[in-house]
Amino acid sequence: MKPSPGVIERFRQVAAVQTRQRNALCPNTQSTYIHWLRLFWKFVSPRPASDWEGADVERFMWSLREQQYAEKSRRQALCAVVYIFKNVLERDVGTLNLPAMPKEKPRVKIIPSRAELGRIFAGMKGQPKLMAAVMYGAGLRVHECCTLRLKDVDFEALTLRVHGGKGDKDRLCLLPETLVEALQKQITWRLALHERDCADGAGFVELPGRFAIKNPSAASAAEWQFLFPSSVLRGQRRWHTTPESVQQALKAAVRAAGILKRVTPHTLRHAYCTHSLRAGNDAPTVQALMGHDDLNTTMIYAHGDAARGVSPLDCGDLQPARLALPFST
Repeated sequence: MKPSPGVIERFRQVAAVQTRQRNALCPNTQSTYIHWLRLFWKFVSPRPASDWEGADVERFMWSLREQQYAEKSRRQALCAVVYIFKNVLERDVGTLNLPAMPKEKPRVKIIPSRAELGRIFAGMKGQPKLMAAVMYGAGLRVHECCTLRLKDVDFEALTLRVHGGKGDKDRLCLLPETLVEALQKQITWRLALHERDCADGAGFVELPGRFAIKNPSAASAAEWQFLFPSSVLRGQRRWHTTPESVQQALKAAVRAAGILKRVTPHTLRHAYCTHSLRAGNDAPTVQALMGHDDLNTTMIYAHGDAARGVSPLDCGDLQPARLALPFST
C-alpha cells in the first residue's frame, strides 16, 4: 500500500521550500520521513489524510513499541509523523499519551584499525578506492563525498569544501597530502570526460537551488561538474556516483581482506574522528572539521583512546603507496 501521491508530493514541496530557507531536511532524512509516512498511512488505512488525528499517532507509536522497534527508530517515526502533521497537513497533533522512550544508552562501536584499513584499501581500485580514501582522510559523509564538485578541491590550501552538508551546513575539510596526486589525476580524467560529454551534446549537471535560474550557463561549466561522476548519462546530464557503488566496493574489499568487523562508508567517518584524535588533533579542531555544532556529538564518534590540523591519512605507517598511488580509473 502507498499513501496518496498528493501527500508525498506536498511533503517534497515543503522540504524544498525549507531547503531554500536553510532550514533543511537532508536527502537521507527526507527518504526516512517518506518511509515512516508510508508505514503510518498503512497503519491508519483506509482513512484519508484529511481524517488523520493525534489519536492515530498515539496508536501508531504504541504499536511500534509492541513490535519492539528500537528506541532510535521510534524517535524517527515520531519526528516524521509530527513533521507531516505540522508542515504538510498543517494540523496540530495536540497532547499525546506516548510510551516512555528512555534515553538511548551508548553502544560500543568497533572500528577497523589502521592496519586493517590498509588491507581494505589495498583490495579496492579505481574511483571507489579514491572515494573511500577521501572519506577516511577528510572525515566526509558518503553523500558529501559523492556530491563534491571540481571547484571544491583546493590544492593550494589543501582543503575540500563541503557545501550543503547535513543540516545544510558548509565547512572546510582537510585534503590529505597523500591524496593530492591521485586527486589531480582524477580531475584530469574528469575534465576529459566532460569534454567528451560536451562533444556529444551533453555535459550538463544538476545545480543547487535556484542557481540554475540565476546562472544557467553554469550547468555545463567544468568547475560545477561532479568530481566522482556516474558511469552513465541521463539525457544531457551526468550525475554523481551513488553511495551504493562505494558501499558495495567497500563491502567486497572487507570480505576479501578477511575482516569480520562491520565496515561501512560511515564507519570510515568514525575511524577518521578516532584516529584524528590519536594523531594529536585537539577535540575542538576535529569537531569543526566534522561539522558538528556540539562537541558531545563529536565524542560519540571517538572510540578508544581519544587524544593539531593533520589528517590521519598522512601518518606514515599506513603505507600510502598501497592506499591510493598509483591511482587508476
